[in-house]
Amino acid sequence: MRGPPPLFFVFLLLAPFLVPTHALVISDGHSSRVYPLVGDVMVEIDYIHSVERSEIREVLEANSSGLYAKEMWWKDFGAGLPEDIQYMEDGFYVKKTNIPLGRSLDFWFIPLNKAEIKVNGETVFAPREETLMRFRVKRCILVETLLGRC
Repeated sequence: MRGPPPLFFVFLLLAPFLVPTHALVISDGHSSRVYPLVGDVMVEIDYIHSVERSEIREVLEANSSGLYAKEMWWKDFGAGLPEDIQYMEDGFYVKKTNIPLGRSLDFWFIPLNKAEIKVNGETVFAPREETLMRFRVKRCILVETLLGRC
């Protein structure tokens, strides 16, 4: 009696890596970072407002269903900044939200913005030239996500 062919065992070992999974992909057009979405991933975008020249912090949450605006922190009013504050902290006006943004979001930064993008507290991008930052929640096979190729 013959057993299963060796190729069958190779398939059984590799099959879990072919399972589809969700990932957050952040790209600046030259490089990208990929984060598996096994839970929530927090993204903080800090920058200087192009018109008001004040500090802004936007906090996003990424999970398998998409991107959500969770918090807005700002120090000045005008030019598209919120007027409805909920409280103040460390010199910032703060507004907590839970706004669904879909599965993709783009930010255009110029050097004046001095932008810094953090994921779970770690700085991952700090563009210093005109840059279109793309945030995407995508479905990829697990091996692509683990290799950062999603």
